[in-house]
Amino acid sequence: MFLFEFPQNLIGALAFRHVGGAWGAVTFSRFIFADDRCYDSPLIRHEYGHRLQSALLGPLYLPVIGIPSLIWALLFKGYRTRRQKNYFGFYTEAWADRLSNRDLG
Repeated sequence: MFLFEFPQNLIGALAFRHVGGAWGAVTFSRFIFADDRCYDSPLIRHEYGHRLQSALLGPLYLPVIGIPSLIWALLFKGYRTRRQKNYFGFYTEAWADRLSNRDLG
């Protein structure tokens, strides 16, 4: 499994020491990073859904989920506000929610 998810494992291992501040949460394979505000929030369950996506997609996770999710989070905030779009309605986020709810009950 480590090799199947190697790109995200590598990024997660490298990022482990460099994450700080108030930014939310992000998942790279088995690594779920969260700031202090999110540590005990439902967002961790959502991030677990991304963990399951990573296990399912392996090396395809970053191009199919990781990069589109990052672009949606960072570059489309104004669009979401103007169009009243829910962040979690985007396919990467909605799928993560469905997976985490199915797996955790």
